[in-house]
Amino acid sequence: MPISRKIALLFAAENINAIIGWIALLFVARKMGATALGELSYALSLVGGFTFLAFFGFNMAHIKRVSEGQDLGKCLGTFITIRLFLISFMLIVFTIFYWFWRDFLGKGLYDTTAELLFTVVIYYVIYLVVGIMTATFSGLKQSARVAIPNIIGTSIRSGMFIAVALMGWGVVWLARSYIIGIFIIAILSFWYFKDYPISKPDKATFKSYNIYAFPVAAASMFGIFRQYIDKIIIGIFWTASDVGLYFAVERIALFIGSMALAIEGMLLPAVSSLHSIHDHKKIKSLIYDAEKYVGMVCIPIVVMTMVWSREIILVFISREFLAASQILKLLAFLALVRVINRPWSIALRGADRPELTSLLSIFVSILSIVLMLFLVPEKIPQLGFNNLLGMGGEGAALALLISEIIGGISLRILCYIHLNMLPPLNSLFQLIIAILVGLIMWQIQISMFVDRWYELALFSSFGGILYLSLLASIGGF
Repeated sequence: MPISRKIALLFAAENINAIIGWIALLFVARKMGATALGELSYALSLVGGFTFLAFFGFNMAHIKRVSEGQDLGKCLGTFITIRLFLISFMLIVFTIFYWFWRDFLGKGLYDTTAELLFTVVIYYVIYLVVGIMTATFSGLKQSARVAIPNIIGTSIRSGMFIAVALMGWGVVWLARSYIIGIFIIAILSFWYFKDYPISKPDKATFKSYNIYAFPVAAASMFGIFRQYIDKIIIGIFWTASDVGLYFAVERIALFIGSMALAIEGMLLPAVSSLHSIHDHKKIKSLIYDAEKYVGMVCIPIVVMTMVWSREIILVFISREFLAASQILKLLAFLALVRVINRPWSIALRGADRPELTSLLSIFVSILSIVLMLFLVPEKIPQLGFNNLLGMGGEGAALALLISEIIGGISLRILCYIHLNMLPPLNSLFQLIIAILVGLIMWQIQISMFVDRWYELALFSSFGGILYLSLLASIGGF
């Protein structure tokens, strides 16, 4: 199967999983409310924040070495040994943290319970073990072996979610649904994996993995931690309900963010091959076209999401979550910035400058955490801060957005310095037209009441067609 089709398969699988998961989330949100979602999300984020200890860049190293055609048996033996050791290390660190926080300091984890945390820990252990197999499939470019188990496992988990919501079994059963889903994925993945050779690792293979993993380890760790820190900080300074509001609308923004996965898979190999033959002119053209066409797809979606944010929440979640409409706007804009930034990050990595993107990723992660500490809580008396902005979920989304914008500007500066690539004006024209269309749709939105999905689809489609028509009229294609 050609690479483009494999990427398309993974992209389609991600979207199918997102849609199935969203249907399940709809039932949970309407039947169990924001507090239940918040308790689950907080537990997933709290434990998930420790999973960076199980990666250290070795996942990327395994995919790299397998894709290079190195001895599969030795690669598997090495990666399995490293992953199991790091999982054990993660569990030890989490246990020490839990003991220190609960028993030594005598504090509580107010938005979760010990049973829920233990259930989530089991889920992540299985998830990390499954990651050994999925990383191997990715390195061998066997996309179907990644996609099929994920679709089946996600479908079963979503079915369990719906059953739990309808039966009112409680939050712990939502977490148990995660275990059942990942266990199904593990069984199916092992069926594909069982005939692969596993050999005793040697020093040369360990060294090969270390050489690749260590330079990107810090960036990998910060990147994983950044996935969870917003929910953790909201849960620390606010309530489980606030985490649930944030978590629910974040699922919508993930639809837009999934585009970045396809960009990564299609663009990075192309840029790398062009860099190997020193065809810098084609690299520039490729990056510029990627940014332009990604903008064409994502910008109208984001604009319609921002204009119709309240209606989207009302139609696809429930009235209880209307308070999160501003968060949805910020997270949608954040997803757009991340997707448009991705080609510039790929340009540097494809040109053998991954250390630049790694350092920038660390800087952006630290900046977002610092901004959250100022924007999310009302006060942090332990640090002497008693009059902070107290924006809650909006503050977390705003902190991520600001740091990502600064990261995008920095990426373009680095590309200019090291690759002599100036940012084109396409994105500026696209944004101007998007603002114009947004203002027109906003006038429609304030004069009409929309509470049906087909009405929302109709008006959003009209806005998207208007955007593309105006873009075409000025030669934007």
